Amino acid sequence: MILIENHYWRYAFYRAYFNLIGEASRYYLGWLWWFLEPVAMTGVFYLVFTYIRPSGMENFSLFILTGVTMWLWFSNGVANSTASLFVGRSIISNMRLPKLMFPLVSVASATLKQGFVFLIVLTVMGFAIGPSPAWFYLPVLALAQFCLILAVASIVSIVCCYVRDLRFVVSSGLTLLMFCSGLFFPIDSMPVEWQPYFRLNPMAVMLEQYRLVLLYQTAANLAWCLKVIAGSVLALYLIKRAFEWMDLTLTRRVMDS
Repeated sequence: MILIENHYWRYAFYRAYFNLIGEASRYYLGWLWWFLEPVAMTGVFYLVFTYIRPSGMENFSLFILTGVTMWLWFSNGVANSTASLFVGRSIISNMRLPKLMFPLVSVASATLKQGFVFLIVLTVMGFAIGPSPAWFYLPVLALAQFCLILAVASIVSIVCCYVRDLRFVVSSGLTLLMFCSGLFFPIDSMPVEWQPYFRLNPMAVMLEQYRLVLLYQTAANLAWCLKVIAGSVLALYLIKRAFEWMDLTLTRRVMDS
């Protein structure tokens, strides 16, 4: 089962790369802003939860930094996909391409940006806590998160193509998910009867797995990761078929907007 042919994958990542170069060139600090964004968010949350509302958690700044970095990957990939088909309007008007490629470009851009940031975060973790054999679980976690982001982003791109106003609902939904993802607190600290409801949010479990590996240097739950990958791939296959079935309708909606 091939979701997108290899040359389209290459095109998506090349386009994402050049989009990021263009984005960086518009700012004085360029690429540095990619790292400053999660650092700034971490600083704000650390200030609030350490001094305004003390958390009393050891390595709280690293706890927040891990959550913010991985959450921004998810949030940016999904949020940018809301207009991905409309952004690709000029390409859609001139050639017929798999429409799954357009949310893929949005996710690829977020992936390249956060990949750069995560390397810096990994360096910080190495100095602060020390490297660990548990880091070998990180590629599996990253693959699971990439598949999850692409599946959600693809669904969002279709829905927002039909009702553009829903992009504002997506933005509010991401904010709600952020506060329910355990970004500021460990899920285990919540009342036991509430914890299963928090873990219905896959990003809440994803952040837990990253923290297990990076902060506590223990193994990730590979069975859960494989379930996320399998479920996301199945969802992407169904989404691809939906894109193919609605291809002409989506093209008309994009061109008429």
